[in-house]
Amino acid sequence: MLNHERVSGSAADDLAEARLIHRVCERFEAAWRTGGEVRPRAEDHLAEVQGPPSPKLVEELLALEIELRREGGERPVAFEYLQRFPERPEMIAGLFDDASPTAGDPDETVAWPSFQSQSTVIDSAPRLALGPDGAPAPARPAPAPGRLFGKYELISEIARGGMGVVYRARDTVLNRVVAIKMILSGTMATADERGRFQREAQLVANLDHPNVVPIHEVGEQDGLPYFTMRLIEGGSLADRLHAYHDDPRAAGRLVAILARAIQFANEKGFIHCDLKPSNILMDRDGSPRITDFGLARHASESSGMTVSGAILGTPSYMAPEQASGQRREISPATDVYGLGAIFYELLTGRPPFHLPTKMETVLQALYGEPIPPRELRPDLPRELESICLKCLEKSPKDRYPSAAALADDLTRYLQGDAVGSTGLFQKLRRWTRREPEVVSRLAGLGLVSALTEVNYRILSPSPDARAHASIQMILALWAALTLLFPVLHRRASRSDRVRGLWSAADMLCLTLSIWVLEAMDSPLLIGYPLMIAASGLWFREGIVWLTTAMAIVGYLALYYHEAIVWIGRRPVFIKPSSLSYANIYVACLFLTGFVVVELIRRIKMLSRYYEVRQHVRSK
Repeated sequence: MLNHERVSGSAADDLAEARLIHRVCERFEAAWRTGGEVRPRAEDHLAEVQGPPSPKLVEELLALEIELRREGGERPVAFEYLQRFPERPEMIAGLFDDASPTAGDPDETVAWPSFQSQSTVIDSAPRLALGPDGAPAPARPAPAPGRLFGKYELISEIARGGMGVVYRARDTVLNRVVAIKMILSGTMATADERGRFQREAQLVANLDHPNVVPIHEVGEQDGLPYFTMRLIEGGSLADRLHAYHDDPRAAGRLVAILARAIQFANEKGFIHCDLKPSNILMDRDGSPRITDFGLARHASESSGMTVSGAILGTPSYMAPEQASGQRREISPATDVYGLGAIFYELLTGRPPFHLPTKMETVLQALYGEPIPPRELRPDLPRELESICLKCLEKSPKDRYPSAAALADDLTRYLQGDAVGSTGLFQKLRRWTRREPEVVSRLAGLGLVSALTEVNYRILSPSPDARAHASIQMILALWAALTLLFPVLHRRASRSDRVRGLWSAADMLCLTLSIWVLEAMDSPLLIGYPLMIAASGLWFREGIVWLTTAMAIVGYLALYYHEAIVWIGRRPVFIKPSSLSYANIYVACLFLTGFVVVELIRRIKMLSRYYEVRQHVRSK
C-alpha cells in the first residue's frame, strides 16, 4: 500500500503529496505502457492509496489516463468519466474544458446539471430528474447497498451488467425479500436506456411461464426506474456448469426445459438475444429460470434492438447474424443458437468460441466453426453432438426451425428414440469452415498437382521425368505437413510457436517447388506475397514478420542460385535479365508484410478501444 498523508497546508505536506502524485502516476504510466490484455484503470491505482485520495491526485491521474488514451488513438468521452466518478462532475468538466462535455464523441450529447444552469437534452441524452423547485436534481448513479430505496431496503448487490444492476432487497411493507433491478447509470441514464429498461419490464411482465423469472412490481423512485422480481436463491447456471460436465443426459434435460420456455417467449413475439449461462438462474430444487431480457426485441421490430456498449450480445454466445449487425436477420433461430451455445458449454465445459479478445471471438463466431464436442469429450453420445452442432449452424435456416423442434429432438433422445442426424454434406461443410487453412492448402496443392500432371503428360514438348517426380514429391510432403500441423496446433493449445513453424514449412515447400521447376520468372512467385497476406489471418504480428522474413530469404536463395555460375571451383556472379528487378520484388515483399502488420495493429487498437469503452460502461 502506498502511504498517503492528508494535506495540511504546510510545505512539507505539499511536498509529500507531490511525491505521492508522482509515484502513483509513474506506476500507472508504466503499467499502461507495459501493455497486456487488460489495461490499468485509474480507480485501481487510487485504491492502492491508504486513506481517501486527495482531489489533486485524482485529477492528475485522470488527466494522465485521458492523455494516454488519446495518445493511443482513442477518443475518451467526458460522460464515461462522469459514470465512473459521479461525485466529481466539476473536476471532469475541467478535464474536458477544451470542448463540450462529450468532447471526442459526436454521438454523445449529455446534460451536465451540476455545473450548467441550462442544458439542452436531446433523445440520446440523459433524462434528468427534477427537484422540488423544478430545476434539474443532482445527477446520481444507482444507490449503494445498505440504503433505503423507497419502501425497499437494499441488502446486497447480486449482479450487474452493461446497463442494469440487481440488488437483493427487502420489501419493508410486505416483509418479503425480492430482487430489484434498476439502471446502473441512475438519473444519468439516456432516453434509450430508459426505453429499453421499460421495454424489458413490460416484456417480462407478459411472460407468465414457470421457467421465466416473474416480475412483482414496476415503478420509479427519485427519478430512478426500477422493477422487482422474485428472488431466485440458487445462483446462476454459470455457477453450476461443473455439475453437468459428467452427466450429458442431465444437460440435455436442462436445455429441453429452457427451449420450451424460449418457445413460449417466441410465440409471444419476443426474442431474447442474450442467452448465456449467467442469464439462467437456478432455483434451489434445480429448476432453471430465464432472466435478463435487456436485449430482447419484438419479432416485428425492424431495427429496434439496442444494446449497452457497442456489441449486440455476448461474443462467446452470439449468433452470426448478431455479430455481423444484420438486425433484419434476427429471428427465433437466433435464440436456438444461444441455446446451442449453452448446451455446448454444458457438454464440454467451455463456450463454442472464447479467444483472448472480443474482436477475435466475434470473428470466430462469424467465420469459424466450433470444435466438435466429441473431440473435447470422446465419451459424449454422437446424437447430442449432432443436436448441439445443428443449433450452432452459421445460417439460421440450417438450425432447428424453432426452440420447440430442438426440445422435441432432445426429448426423443432422452426417451431412447432416434433423432434427426446431420448428413455427410453438413459435416463436410462444418469441417471446411472449421479448418480453412487446411482446406485452402489441400485444394491449392491438389490443383497444382493436377496441372503439373497435365503439363507433364500432354502439354510439355520435352517432359522432364526427374523434375516431375521431384515436384510431385514436394507437393505430397506439403500436403502431409498440412495435415500434421493442425493436429500439433490443437495439441499445443493453438500456440504461436506451432503457427510459426507451419508458416516456415509452407515457405520452404514453396521455395523448393520454384527451385525444382526453375521458375524464377513464372507466376509462381506470387505465392510469396500470398503467403504473407494469409499469415495475417492468425492475427499475430510476429508470425507475419516471420513469414515475411522467410519469403525474402527464400526468394534471395533462389536469386543467388540463379545468378551464380560455377566456373570450375570458382563461383561467378552474373545478372540475368529476368532478375533485373529483384531488389524491387524484395522491397514489395517487405511492404506487403508491413501493410498486413499495420492492419492487424489497427484492428487490435479498435478492439482494445471497444473493450475499454465497454468495460467503462459496465462499471
